[in-house]
Amino acid sequence: MSKNTDDSTVKRLEQLGLSEKEARVYVALLPYRDIGSSKLIHATGLHGQFVYDALEHLEELGLVKYVIQRGRKKFTANTPNRLLSLIDEKRLAAHSIAKELQQRFAGQREQDIEVYQGDEAFIARQLQILETMPADSCIDAIACETERYSATIKAYGGWAERERVRLDKRIRIRYLGTENQRTRLREREKEEPLFEYRIFPALYTGLVNTDIWPDNITLNIFGDPIVSLTITGKEIADGYRSFFEALWKLSAK
Repeated sequence: MSKNTDDSTVKRLEQLGLSEKEARVYVALLPYRDIGSSKLIHATGLHGQFVYDALEHLEELGLVKYVIQRGRKKFTANTPNRLLSLIDEKRLAAHSIAKELQQRFAGQREQDIEVYQGDEAFIARQLQILETMPADSCIDAIACETERYSATIKAYGGWAERERVRLDKRIRIRYLGTENQRTRLREREKEEPLFEYRIFPALYTGLVNTDIWPDNITLNIFGDPIVSLTITGKEIADGYRSFFEALWKLSAK
């Protein structure tokens, strides 16, 4: 694995809550079984105390285990799937504290605007809104002529989680696309359950798509970086949905 790839992996592990040194130790440990700390110090280039401290915390997280051989600890990485469990644990903790703090919250304004910038923020916001949607509801989407929406979520490993949440809640997607997207949308309808599309011939939205959720709309601008603008308000969402319905009725496959 190249150093650039390692650096990218380390940064993504930091986003999951590991320190840089913990991430470097864990990545260095993955190809080995039952190796000593001295080899890890050499492999990472870190000061010995940093490696010892990182190993101790990684053990607490369940990412590293050890055995005693001839009086010395030999370390092995646990499966990276353990990271998924850590995320689930954090999600449960977040739900718990959010529920507690909600009692102190002064209240959300009837209309509110939030801006999210960057790939990770875009993905996190999409999943956050999806998780708060009621079961058996629908997302109405007005297309943009780029595949960066699904490509970005897939690149960061969020597609499976997105589909799991969506299908568990039986959330439908109605997608209003452009003529240039016809072939791809036909494939998506076959591949993705609860997905339906129509083509509006005159539609052109460039690099901006619009997601209409039950109580907000999100404008996703696929520039560099991605920017998501969420406008919260049921009246606004209902107004956009009425506009969508009018276009939907004028469209066909």
